[in-house]
Amino acid sequence: MWTRRGLLTTGGVAALLGATGTALSGAVDVSGPPDFTFVSMPDFLNADVADLSGLPTWDGGMNSHNQWWQLAIDSCLWAVGSHNPDAVFVAGDQVEGRWNIDTDDRRIFGQVSQGTDEVSLAMCRSAITKAGEVYYGEYKRFFAERGLPLYPALGDHEILDDRSGRRNDRWSPKGTHKGRPDNRYYLVDHAKSVWADHFTRTPEGAPVHRKRPKGSQHEFTAYAESFGDVFTLITVDVFHRHERGVRLGVFDDQLRWMKKQIRKAKKKGHVVAVQGHIPALGPYRVFASGNLHMPEAEKSPFWRAMKRTGADFYLCGEVHDATAIQQGSRQPVQVSHGCTYRYGFAYLVGKVWDGGRVTLEYYELPQVSQSEELGIWATDHAKLAPNRISYTMPQLRGQLEWNKGVVLSRTEKLGVYDPDDDPYAYEKPPYGLLGKARKAPRPGPSS
Repeated sequence: MWTRRGLLTTGGVAALLGATGTALSGAVDVSGPPDFTFVSMPDFLNADVADLSGLPTWDGGMNSHNQWWQLAIDSCLWAVGSHNPDAVFVAGDQVEGRWNIDTDDRRIFGQVSQGTDEVSLAMCRSAITKAGEVYYGEYKRFFAERGLPLYPALGDHEILDDRSGRRNDRWSPKGTHKGRPDNRYYLVDHAKSVWADHFTRTPEGAPVHRKRPKGSQHEFTAYAESFGDVFTLITVDVFHRHERGVRLGVFDDQLRWMKKQIRKAKKKGHVVAVQGHIPALGPYRVFASGNLHMPEAEKSPFWRAMKRTGADFYLCGEVHDATAIQQGSRQPVQVSHGCTYRYGFAYLVGKVWDGGRVTLEYYELPQVSQSEELGIWATDHAKLAPNRISYTMPQLRGQLEWNKGVVLSRTEKLGVYDPDDDPYAYEKPPYGLLGKARKAPRPGPSS
């Protein structure tokens, strides 16, 4: 990540570009190749990215794709692919996702309304379905054409994004938010179903994953997969819809299923990682985020279950910066990480060896520049993204070595976090170099 502090310590952009020859070196030395390698990259892209110009509703206005973003995505996924991962985990926020809104009234995905009547909800469901076909379809293509096996989790942006308020009241059944109509609560189930149609169900509607919490509201948003007889990933849905709102955490049928999957995997001798969108433990670094987290923290049913059943890692996103927390030896290690892609990109490389040894390497791709000019369209005008962004080569920013529950060593952003003395936190990059500052255009049918 390019920060003012970072420029001072590295000597500027030229130093960053000149340092790329050793950017991928410095890994923890473990004899023999790993039995399983993964990359974890939550919050990628956290933006709606796809070419809309081929749609029958295209009006010639601002697009959700351009050559600059394509080049940036190519650079970032090249870096990910250079590690030859057996799997790529994305713990939520793949899109911007405010698809029940159309502040520019372009009707690219059809007309929408914020009412809670059935006509309004039907229009929004249709728009969410069409937007999912476009943006999720393009997202899957980014990974498939590079041979990167994708294992995502559901984030708040996949259920129309959170808003301000108390943690468990971000999706309100009142039908309003700060005095304005807001029907997101009534669309949560449909938004989850659309996500599942692209990631956990086949085109014929069959389940992609055999191990899932069957019969629960999370049947197609939670799943478990094992890799190489050494590692099990358990993906959970941390958004529990009930009659009073959306509660953050893992509860009831899904919690019982998760505990069962952890115990089964541990009996096989696997390293077990749970993947979910929001952190449970704190404190942690946070940058440009709504800062969703489990309000009960270590007392949450989720974290208590993780400890009791012997889970090894919890991989989460949402907070757009990296922190590793272990409360005690042989307790689970929470790694909160990820990025807001318009400001930066980061990813975690995990290597697993038979016998229970794991190394984690945290990389950041410094953002060389971004334009103040906005040019990537989203259905909510407030969420338009910079027209141009550019990244350079990955830089190793932290390492952690772990063996059978014990952290043997840890450095930099995977080291011990002190919020009162932290030289590693992200800072918002300055605008410049690629674009002239100007007021964002307001596209519409006449633009």
